[in-house]
Amino acid sequence: MRAQRPNQEWLERMLRCEPDVVIVVLGGNDITSRCQPRDISMDILKLCRLVKARGVATVVVAGICQRWAFCDNALTLDRFTAIGSAIDHYVMRYFPVSSMVHVRKDVHWLSDGVHLSEDGMAVFMESLRLK
Repeated sequence: MRAQRPNQEWLERMLRCEPDVVIVVLGGNDITSRCQPRDISMDILKLCRLVKARGVATVVVAGICQRWAFCDNALTLDRFTAIGSAIDHYVMRYFPVSSMVHVRKDVHWLSDGVHLSEDGMAVFMESLRLK
């Protein structure tokens, strides 16, 4: 899913459950070599504000996780990291941002280099719990 086009059906289904806490994990799929970090940040904030307005007590944004593979050939690891960091810093002015600190390419990611493995997801969820 992308911050620019969140899945409205999933969002409504989740909100019908009346959660106390929502963790927003978006933004990485929006990053390209030509993107504007502020635009992605604004899309994430728009979604967070919508969730908060619907009665969710706590909204936390997960920091953009590192990646090891990119669809955009012009996007480098350094550029992705810089854009992700800029997004996180903008969003954290308005909502808490949690990040995954222990990152190992060979353990925490699937072979596609984009999605977290089961071990990576466990570390990610634990890092959110500690916040």
